[in-house]
Amino acid sequence: MEESKKAQKALQTLLSRQDYLIVQGNDLAKSFGGLKAFEQRVLDYCFSYVQVDDQPDKTYEVSTLEIIKHFKLTNSGDSYKRIAQAFKSLNENTALYLPTLDEDGTRGVRMTQLFSMIEFKANGRVLFEFSKYTAPLVFDLKKNFYSFHLRELSQITGKYSLILLKLWESYRQGNSVITTISGSTEDWQGWFLGKEKRLTASRFYTNILKRATEELEKKLNAECTLMSYKKGRKIVSYELTIVDKTKLVNP
Repeated sequence: MEESKKAQKALQTLLSRQDYLIVQGNDLAKSFGGLKAFEQRVLDYCFSYVQVDDQPDKTYEVSTLEIIKHFKLTNSGDSYKRIAQAFKSLNENTALYLPTLDEDGTRGVRMTQLFSMIEFKANGRVLFEFSKYTAPLVFDLKKNFYSFHLRELSQITGKYSLILLKLWESYRQGNSVITTISGSTEDWQGWFLGKEKRLTASRFYTNILKRATEELEKKLNAECTLMSYKKGRKIVSYELTIVDKTKLVNP
């Protein structure tokens, strides 16, 4: 009985770390704030190969040279090393924590990885598979939320702008013109910075939110309005409204 209580307490500690837990496919869009900008872009390139009717055990194959051309890199040894390192980081830094619920009502947390394997070959081919637990989430994300195209992704170069673009798509309902993203300051910092790093409110706004919204406005013809809400003198939450001006009907 005592052992059960200790296990329940340990589980509750895990469940309280909401930044670790993935509930549905669109949550993947805001789960890898710890990745660097280039790693984010390579991950999106991997997602672009997914079709909604793919099987969970499908092996995908991409060409390093195609990635080099897509990102307009020089065809050099350094570029090949950079891409290999990006895949290495994706393998190491895409842990996922999925809540579970058994038929008898027992809750748990499944600790898994986004990829079950990534194989980098000497001929420049890269093979990868998503884990059987996360593949359905990837397919759900692709089907319902990854409506932007690689050409749009290629325009966005900033790490935080890429994260904001994914947040936008994960919160957008279909092809809605107006999208609203709300969350606590902890939510926002977790989405953009990952699990460990945190900034002051002023630095987070200036270095991250301001830069990210400005790049989306400039390159994707969007209009961003950010509202901050305080409790006393402390900012406790943000609400960002994004208007997709490309979908506005001209009078």
